Amino acid sequence: MARPNVPTIPDDKINYFKRQLFRELSHMFEWQGLPQTVPQDYLERNLMRHGYVMFYENENIGLDVLRAEVTGYNRHELPTRARTYVHTTNSEVLPNFERNVKRLADSEQAIEDFKPLEDCVIVQNMTYGESVLDIVDHFAKRLALAQQSFDTNLMWTNLPYIFQTDSNDTKLSIEKMFAGIFSGKPFIIADKSLFLDNADRTGVPTNINFIGKELMDVQNEIMMKFKQTVGFNTAGVDKAERVNTLEIQSNDQHNETVLQIMLEQRQLAVESINAFYGTNISVNVRGVDQEDVMEGGEEIGTSDDGTEEITSD
Repeated sequence: MARPNVPTIPDDKINYFKRQLFRELSHMFEWQGLPQTVPQDYLERNLMRHGYVMFYENENIGLDVLRAEVTGYNRHELPTRARTYVHTTNSEVLPNFERNVKRLADSEQAIEDFKPLEDCVIVQNMTYGESVLDIVDHFAKRLALAQQSFDTNLMWTNLPYIFQTDSNDTKLSIEKMFAGIFSGKPFIIADKSLFLDNADRTGVPTNINFIGKELMDVQNEIMMKFKQTVGFNTAGVDKAERVNTLEIQSNDQHNETVLQIMLEQRQLAVESINAFYGTNISVNVRGVDQEDVMEGGEEIGTSDDGTEEITSD
């Protein structure tokens, strides 16, 4: 069966929004006390894109992080082995090597039993090492679709007339005329026979309405939904409207719960890293106090009728 002839979204638009969303996600958390051999941007970028990062000690480099995959699980479905997969041009590390995954919850002697050059700590993005790739794909395609609609509408509002002609020369003359109009040249008809095929009226108006504002509102709503999903604090809209306070508070609670999943996984890994390697690393949501994340933030101000005015800049 032949595939239906449906519009497609250009890959460049989808990739543009993917890069934008990943940039926002890669700066959600702020790490303090990382060794100079551990770059935060690499750590967060790979957690968001791939789900797992191995924190380990290299006998030549010192403390380091590498993108990894898990190869074994214990009875609680927690990783027991991890394998790196890196490609370098200077051979500073092996392309692939495995380490035993250790955590404080393994046993009461976990610290004493830890072997720095054989074991490692796995940092997980979410509870089961999920990346955010599915989320990014989902919203990037919808943002690109809204952008495609906006671009199409904007393009067609610049083509206000349809002409009927049976001559290719006339077709070219009309195209040349409109090309001149778009560049600011005056509209002068010098050929009496130019619109002979449209004797009753010169061109048929297309009556295509410009709905760019509505499409931009749709795109803003998609972006706000993305921010809700991954945990950014937002009321869910980016246009002037009144939003019930209880709805805003419900959104805040959902956001903090989703955000807390990723934060907790990082903090669990940090606890083990600090105990095993003697570091003093910490991680938190960027620009947010720990008390705000744990306790739900500040109270939202409202008007007397129980609503809050949300107005875009």
